[in-house]
Amino acid sequence: MTIYTGFLGSYTRRKSTGIRRFAFDGKEFRTEDFMQIGNPAYLTLSADGNILYSVVKHGDASGAASIDIHEKKVTGISTAEGEAPPCYLSLIPEGLLACNYHAGNLDLYAIEEGAITGRSQSISHEGSGPVTGRQDSSHIHFAHKNPYNEDILVCDLGTDRVWIYGFNGELRKKDSINFPAGSGPRHLVFHRTEKIAYVLSELTSEVFTVDFRDGSYRIIHCSRALPGDFQGNSIAAAIRISNDSRFIYTSNRGHESITIFKVTESFTTSVVDIVPSYGKHPRDFNISPDGRYLLLANMDTDNLSLYSVDQETGGLEILRSDIYSPECVSVVFES
Repeated sequence: MTIYTGFLGSYTRRKSTGIRRFAFDGKEFRTEDFMQIGNPAYLTLSADGNILYSVVKHGDASGAASIDIHEKKVTGISTAEGEAPPCYLSLIPEGLLACNYHAGNLDLYAIEEGAITGRSQSISHEGSGPVTGRQDSSHIHFAHKNPYNEDILVCDLGTDRVWIYGFNGELRKKDSINFPAGSGPRHLVFHRTEKIAYVLSELTSEVFTVDFRDGSYRIIHCSRALPGDFQGNSIAAAIRISNDSRFIYTSNRGHESITIFKVTESFTTSVVDIVPSYGKHPRDFNISPDGRYLLLANMDTDNLSLYSVDQETGGLEILRSDIYSPECVSVVFES
């Protein structure tokens, strides 16, 4: 029987004390406290699965930490006073990228033998968008290396752009992809065999298909994640793609749901179904390495929702929604 394991990041504002660990086998689901740490709101694992990188906040100081999973100890930490904590982390060959939503900064942390040794670069973004209160300034929410070339793509919700960076001794801006005014690009995923990216906009809850097969980035399609007759307030959170790139999933805060998209032969998207999140304010979610399960974090109701995934249709069937995990906002599976 396969046992699935991983880690849960959270805010530590109400009930959570830090990072939790989970394990389940399709029938039983267990969670336990892994490490007390302030505000581990986003987590990512090293390629070998031995090091867990976490956002961290201690008092007025915030930054990132590296954790040896087997020794269960912090191996490196870098924080700065008076800064809001990052909201997203990802690894590149040159170190750890961190995105700061509040300050609009893209940071790079140096790593030696898996341990964070300090912040080596911090780049401020400037600009704004038309949505008052959400786009008054830059809000960096995502950064990830393009697996098909040397570019690093950075989603800036505040300026309606995905910035394109290169690395030549240091991070450098090269260009940007402009998105519709007020859309607020938040996260993206890459097609696993084609030079296609799918960008999720937080403010308009849309999935944009970006084609870069000819070397330049072009938006070729857009699909809305919410029902056509929905009139309430809802903002998008996370986006994931299936192992075979046939289906895309997004979470909707306000509508309290997960939207399932089918990827067409022309690499555009169409909505297949929208299923309830079985909790309030669904944030991050992730798909198990074998593609059989989807685990969703509902932040406001302190619960996880576990679904089985029909890998032929992309459909989701709820298995459990009573798994307690306070303030959870990040879900990471171990391989």
